[in-house]
Amino acid sequence: MKTIEPALNQEQVDVKEVLRLVSEGKQVTDPELRRRISERSEVVQHEIRDRFGVVEWAVDLIREGRDEE
Repeated sequence: MKTIEPALNQEQVDVKEVLRLVSEGKQVTDPELRRRISERSEVVQHEIRDRFGVVEWAVDLIREGRDEE
């Protein structure tokens, strides 16, 4: 019996390609793929900042580390 795979959108195709490259121990070198990944990551970063604001958790961790000495 033949199975029918649903059509993938561009994001899913990109994820599949990145996973393939990582599993083969290779890096992402395709400039278009890198550009699309970068654009999507910027969108997600802006959404997180809009939703939660800037969280300065690193400063608190550094201070805690100093205080425990």
